[in-house]
Amino acid sequence: MTQYTDILAKSKPRVTLIQHIRDCLNVFFDVISWNEAFIELISDRYKIDKDFLIKRLFLTVAFHDIAKATTNFQAKIRGVDYTGLESHALSSITFLYPIVKNEPIIKFKNVPYYPELMSIATHHSKLEKHSFSSYNKLNNNYLDDSFFHLYYESVNEQALYNKIEGWVEIYFDKSSIDDNAYKILAFDIIKSFDKDGYIREKSEKARDVFMLFKSVLHYCDWIASSGNLNYKYVSGVDNRAITQKMSVINSRFKEWSLFQLKAANAWNQNIFVQISTGQGKTEAAVLWSTNNNQNQKILFLLPTMVTTNKMWKRMCRFFDGNDNVGLSHSSAQYLLKKNSEIEAEDLRQHYLYNRTFFKPVTVATVDQIIYSFFNWGYWVLTSAASCNARIIIDEIHIYDAYTFGLILQIIEFLRPYNTKFAIMSASLPNILKVELEKVLPEYALIQEPSHDEKQRHLIEVRESLIEDNLSEVITHFNHDRKVLIVCNTIAKAKEIFNSLTSICYDKKMLYHSQFILLDKNKKEQTLEEISEISGGFVAICTQIVEVSLDIDFDVLITENAPIDAIIQRLGRVNRKGLINKRIPDYDFAPVIITRESEKSRKYVYKNLDTVLSETFNQLSSRVKENAGNFNEKDFKDLVNIIYTKESLGKSYFNEIDEARSFIKKVISDVLKNVFTLNIDDAQLNKISSRKQDYITVEAVTVKHFQQMNFDEIVAVKDYDILKEYILKVPLHIAKKNKIRVINDTNIYILDLGYNESEGLLLSTDDSNII
Repeated sequence: MTQYTDILAKSKPRVTLIQHIRDCLNVFFDVISWNEAFIELISDRYKIDKDFLIKRLFLTVAFHDIAKATTNFQAKIRGVDYTGLESHALSSITFLYPIVKNEPIIKFKNVPYYPELMSIATHHSKLEKHSFSSYNKLNNNYLDDSFFHLYYESVNEQALYNKIEGWVEIYFDKSSIDDNAYKILAFDIIKSFDKDGYIREKSEKARDVFMLFKSVLHYCDWIASSGNLNYKYVSGVDNRAITQKMSVINSRFKEWSLFQLKAANAWNQNIFVQISTGQGKTEAAVLWSTNNNQNQKILFLLPTMVTTNKMWKRMCRFFDGNDNVGLSHSSAQYLLKKNSEIEAEDLRQHYLYNRTFFKPVTVATVDQIIYSFFNWGYWVLTSAASCNARIIIDEIHIYDAYTFGLILQIIEFLRPYNTKFAIMSASLPNILKVELEKVLPEYALIQEPSHDEKQRHLIEVRESLIEDNLSEVITHFNHDRKVLIVCNTIAKAKEIFNSLTSICYDKKMLYHSQFILLDKNKKEQTLEEISEISGGFVAICTQIVEVSLDIDFDVLITENAPIDAIIQRLGRVNRKGLINKRIPDYDFAPVIITRESEKSRKYVYKNLDTVLSETFNQLSSRVKENAGNFNEKDFKDLVNIIYTKESLGKSYFNEIDEARSFIKKVISDVLKNVFTLNIDDAQLNKISSRKQDYITVEAVTVKHFQQMNFDEIVAVKDYDILKEYILKVPLHIAKKNKIRVINDTNIYILDLGYNESEGLLLSTDDSNII
């Protein structure tokens, strides 16, 4: 018996349980239509009748919250004290189990598989091997039988109204709810994963079917709960709208380039966009992704948080703001809170939608999709959104061999699911393009022959070190030019910055990875607004500048680096090829390339000795031949001359193969296809998206700790403030300089100095390798 007149699903706003289920089932067929390609693929690939799948999906949505009809839940939702445990998600499976028990969707040998029950039990949590282990004695005091008869009647009505194929009326049987929900999940379902019949069948079937069921349930539940019945699965923005927006965004825009139109017309193919930096690759990808889009989410994947943040802002302009464009990386929540006008009560939903690729367009670091295939976090939703999607992978040349191998394997995983890819790079060597073609054998190559003849730089190569060329910097600065200096290590960048004593602090800037977020943001804004600074200016940067910002300097002085890195650095100088309008005496931007330091050869590019030497030698030789004149085709040719199997070495290709094998092994052996990865397994199996020579940890300086009282900030869980002051430092440096670890975190407090000009202040010994 119950004292409550209304059986609630939610209290704020007040929604009854039956109304909530009706709302979920009202959006059910929209969700099914959005996922039609995925459902048909599952049906065809695994020989499961499509109508049968849809009926089971309907039942999953219909029963996911039925166990909210308990005295404990009704007390909980009203803020009333109750005794004992409560889990409506786990308890709800006892209602559906008798309906599906004798007709499992699939079997592995003789082992039945129930993805609908797994999805319901974990629709507020992750599925792990020991899920709900403390709920083995869960007892429920259910409400009157009359409510459940009404509930079942409502489900039958909805099924008949929506013409669910093969529907047979269901009836409430009170004896069914006497079953132990924990036993069903832990023994009848989860323990089945260890049975020989399941283990021997090497198939992605378990993962795919679970992913379909849980993602459909989440979409129905979240949309109904949010009250946003106008939710858009895809953007609805087409090429005509993109063209109109481009005219507003860029006043110089007149018409699309030939290569951009070619990309748009290749909408039904994978594409490889090989265009020089700053010439409109992003717009080409946008046109490709929006042309004739058939319920396909759009995912932009980039290498760093900085590049991702900038791309998110650009995509918000194309796709009508952050209601339609998600941002996903480790600091995305902080950025959204700091840079949006979203009301505080709505931020939580935006955070959730961003992390799960729920919005029509998502901009993310590539790590987010890599970790989804390691079953990390909200992997079910991110993986499901990646199926039948249009995925743009920018700057693919920038990754090391291991990460490149992981990306290749993910492309191979997703390609059969009607997922299309746009791969973008100005400088991917042919030798690596061959590796890409192994997993993406058919694609349209998007190039612009007229760009090949363009020249933007006049190059000089010098045998001296970069610190021996500071007189050139002073000369250019005194002539009111904007000079970019790129060093291979933080230590070298600091040395150069401190050597330029004749340039005042408001006319020079140091930018590297060891600044706190607050200072990084200020420096990035300065770099992006460089043209608005009067007179000369000097920016001394590390490789962080290679793929981060849309900046345009007049002069470049850089240490030697692998040829693709040199090309990226060149892309930050005379980016648009319009230097003559700023400096009438210049047709091209002056560039000086010096010898790299021994430290950078030893620590930064230690596995690329041959590539470094070949880059310097080839550039030196070509400079002599053509008096420093290089067009875009010259750089493309150099990439393929320098990057060979011999120069990369066997170890490079071994790492690619190792990464591809590793991700398959983790899915089959560690995760048993469907479990969410926990932190212990991640550490035990050394699961990471990058192969690092040293482990980095989060840290704050004692100066900032004393200013902000981080213990108190952590106690009230205001982590956004903390993010503004966190640095990533090598573990050995953190341990050497540790005062202590902040309470309830793994964040080190370091006894090291810091200032806005130079960033983290290390000892000479510690700075040697960074």
